[in-house]
Amino acid sequence: MKTIFTFLSMLLFTVAMAQDKVFVHTATTGNISLDGTELDHPDLNSNPSAMIMVTHNLNYGGVQYNNNVTGTFYHTGTSRWMVYNQNTDPMVEGSSYNIYIIDGGESDGVVASGTDYRVRVNNPSINGNPDAIILYANYYNTFGIRNDNNCGVYYDTGDEYWYVFNEDTQEDIPAQAAFDVLIGEGTGGATAFKHTATAGNISSNYTVIDHPSLNGKPEAYPVITHNWGSGGDASNIELDKTLGVWYDGSNWNIYTEDMSAMPEGVMFNIYVSDETLGIENESIAEITSYPNPTTGEVTLTSKELISNINIYNLLGQEVKQIAGNNSNSLTIDISELSAGNYIAKIQAGKAVKSIKLIKQ
Repeated sequence: MKTIFTFLSMLLFTVAMAQDKVFVHTATTGNISLDGTELDHPDLNSNPSAMIMVTHNLNYGGVQYNNNVTGTFYHTGTSRWMVYNQNTDPMVEGSSYNIYIIDGGESDGVVASGTDYRVRVNNPSINGNPDAIILYANYYNTFGIRNDNNCGVYYDTGDEYWYVFNEDTQEDIPAQAAFDVLIGEGTGGATAFKHTATAGNISSNYTVIDHPSLNGKPEAYPVITHNWGSGGDASNIELDKTLGVWYDGSNWNIYTEDMSAMPEGVMFNIYVSDETLGIENESIAEITSYPNPTTGEVTLTSKELISNINIYNLLGQEVKQIAGNNSNSLTIDISELSAGNYIAKIQAGKAVKSIKLIKQ
């Protein structure tokens, strides 16, 4: 079983300057097996003691939802880590995930008793600290138990401990269900902060993050966890939704996979690694768009020749496909589309970028 004790033992043999790292993984026919998708990364392959956080990434190379609770699993037969659907539904082809490797940051492992909707995170680094910023990931291997429930974290001011909890508080976490927990603010060379959804940053089913560690950084690949807060906080909102992030060309956003409205006042813990690992990452094109918002025409410019544009609505449905003109500038007309937000996937040379288009 992975615990803080084994993790601290590992730290004795690691370089002091180790940093948490992040990359993005996409589920394809070549790496999907039943309800899981196999990761291929040198920092994870043949490394069963690794600890990782996972967040859905909606529009990496396209738009694909996966409205299923996911977890992490180390396959001893292949010596590879996997992201899997807790409910055993087939893994969704084209869905993508930000993978955060804890390599220098402090972590812990907790196991549920089966008699409560929550499990205590008893760690001296965060005990008694309601301002700590922690993340969790469902971890299958310790006892092989699935927990098909959306979860979050909160701080109990009564006993002064942090907890991972089922958002459906009427349902107990199954006995021996396990979680990996990333602990502490800014550990492992990362930037950690809290974000609150407000009337000013909510649009439909998502909330726009405004933070210097993420703004204008499509390769930042943040990971997130819902933070209920402490008793009496305005953030005390249950959010029984599968969550993910997407990049709109300038900002990262947190969204609900089932397209339900983002509640005002809900809070999130966010980690952004200072180092990205590009082993699986596609190239990212440099694209600008103007005017955006637009009532009809929008001009796209790129350093590379634009070859193709696919436009999707926020349900992931392709609504328009436009052939490029093999130049660095292309004006397209979306006047026939209904008013709202869209995601344009733009192929420029060998690179690709997804940006948000706002049709007025």
